[in-house]
Amino acid sequence: MKKKFSTLKQLTKTEQGNIKGGGWCGDYDGPIVVTCAEYYALPPQYQMCVDSPDCPPR
Repeated sequence: MKKKFSTLKQLTKTEQGNIKGGGWCGDYDGPIVVTCAEYYALPPQYQMCVDSPDCPPR
């Protein structure tokens, strides 16, 4: 089992931060489920803290 995990690609801190839900959301106190319009209005550091529909990239 250890060998299997050691062959996985390690993510950089930037890549880890880009994972949806993979950042610090401790100070986010807004809604969790949002529309695409609300998602785009959020600052980038909080976009990973919400559950949004599959919004097309802008």
